[in-house]
Amino acid sequence: MLTTTYSMVVLSSEQQNTRRILGKLEQYLHNGSWLCADGVDRVWLERVLHTLMKVHRYCHERKVELYVIPALRRSTADAANLLERIDELCSDAKRILLHVCSQFESAESGRFADIRALVTTIELYCRQLAARLSLEEDELFPVARRHLSTEAWFHIAASCLPRQRHVH
Repeated sequence: MLTTTYSMVVLSSEQQNTRRILGKLEQYLHNGSWLCADGVDRVWLERVLHTLMKVHRYCHERKVELYVIPALRRSTADAANLLERIDELCSDAKRILLHVCSQFESAESGRFADIRALVTTIELYCRQLAARLSLEEDELFPVARRHLSTEAWFHIAASCLPRQRHVH
C-alpha cells in the first residue's frame, strides 16, 4: 500500500510539473512579442520552439509513460480503450509537433508568412497535452490503482527512487 501511495505522489508531482511547464509555454505564447522590425522575431520563435520541445521531451520521460502505461498494457485488457485514447492523443500531439517544426523551418528560410498560424498550432498542441494529462489523472490513475498488482506498484516505486551513484 505504501508503494502505491509513494508512486502516486511521484506521479502527481510529475503531472503538476508538466502542467507548470505547459503553462509557461502558453504564457510565453501570449506574452511574447512575435514581430520585430525585420518581421518575425527569430529569438522569440527559437525560444518558443525550444520550450515546446522541452515540454514534449519531458512528457515522454515521465514515470507514467515509462512505467505505468506499460504495466497496464501487460496486466489488463480492461484498460485497452483508455490506452488507445491516450495513444491517439499522443499521436495527434506528435503530428502537430511535426507541423510546428515544418513551419519553423519555413520561418528560418524566410518563407514563413503567418506567425498567428504557428501560434495557433502550438496552442492546439498545448490543448492536446492538457487533454492527455486530464485523461491520465481522471481515468488512467484510478484504473492503475485498481488493476496493477502490489508487485507492479513495487517496481514502479523502485523506478521512482532517485538514482544514487555508489562511490568505491
